[in-house]
Amino acid sequence: MAGEESIIIKLHMKKNKVLGVILAVIGSFAAGSVVRADRSFNIYWENDGTFLKPNHSTDRHYTDGLKTSFTHEPNTKWLRDFGRWNDFGKNDANVNTAIGYFFGQNMFTPDHADKPEKRTHEDQAFAGWLYGGAFAQRATQDQMEHFEISLGIIGPASLADRTQRFIHKSLRIEVPKGWEDQLADEFAADFTWFKRQQIKGPLLRRTPDFDTQVEYGFTAGTVHRNATLGLIARLGKNLPNDFGPGRLEAPACAAGAIARNRSYFYIFGRAGAKFVQFDRLLTGLDERTVVGQFQAGVVWRRNSFQISYSQTFLTREYREQPEADAYGALNLTWYF
Repeated sequence: MAGEESIIIKLHMKKNKVLGVILAVIGSFAAGSVVRADRSFNIYWENDGTFLKPNHSTDRHYTDGLKTSFTHEPNTKWLRDFGRWNDFGKNDANVNTAIGYFFGQNMFTPDHADKPEKRTHEDQAFAGWLYGGAFAQRATQDQMEHFEISLGIIGPASLADRTQRFIHKSLRIEVPKGWEDQLADEFAADFTWFKRQQIKGPLLRRTPDFDTQVEYGFTAGTVHRNATLGLIARLGKNLPNDFGPGRLEAPACAAGAIARNRSYFYIFGRAGAKFVQFDRLLTGLDERTVVGQFQAGVVWRRNSFQISYSQTFLTREYREQPEADAYGALNLTWYF
């Protein structure tokens, strides 16, 4: 056993050498470029088990995602130029900008992860994705744009198998069986762009307690290639003048929003669709071209801390899928 562990550790170190260098560069840049106090630290956690989704516990497909991010607003020339690039916000006096750095791990399993005798051959494979990256944002009062690049590893070097086994053993629940057949190691990279805009129509115009926003964007890379479209509605007390709650795949706006309303509470709903051209994590399955999404949740902030909780419900992602999936999400943010 000791020999096997040594081999696995050496493989992990070798496969993640490139990712380690990337994250080291990102980390050193972040440490040296913070020149203002407009910063935040975020933790995003998504899971389909009873901890975050007590109304319907499952352990399958996209079963867990954990991501941490750090954002700030350095006053640098290239970021100011980025804020005005391509005439963004040309009719607005102020364009706020921010940059962020993140690290995360997502894991995927077939249905009946701990009972291989119940599985079918037409199901999602065991897979893990370990990644890091950076993003830049720019925003005016009415619109926000987000540009992001993710670089990482899919396969045993992602350590998703060890993470899940450790968690299951710690909680004294059945350990998943089948990780030895997970997707092989491969370098993975995605580029994501999305935009959110306040809706100004006569029926959906913003008030102090209510607003609506539209979001749209795309991801292109070796892991995902898709386009997204969604509508967000918020209702609450002392509604912040920002661009709504973030989620693991689409972080909240940090550009100029940190210093605004320091205490608020609201509920929100998001209805959207994902138009899928490619999903590496569904390789071998008949992917559905359109996947519906519905998210509902609540956000509360008091001074420097914010917490949000939501549940997301999906339509079937591939034709062989017997049931639609859902997962819960918890987001903790510290502003400093």
